[in-house]
Amino acid sequence: MKGEMMGKFQLDNKGQQSVQKFHEKLKVEKTDKQSKLEMIKAQYLEKKKSGKK
Repeated sequence: MKGEMMGKFQLDNKGQQSVQKFHEKLKVEKTDKQSKLEMIKAQYLEKKKSGKK
């Protein structure tokens, strides 16, 4: 019985699909934030390089 229940609630197919969609959206938002931060960092480093000479 220990291995059978993963979480507190048991979801039907429809519930599992909605949870999966929710997690996919979160994953996309995280990667978007990460790529934005990388772009900002690159721009900052370029400005810093051109400012120092």
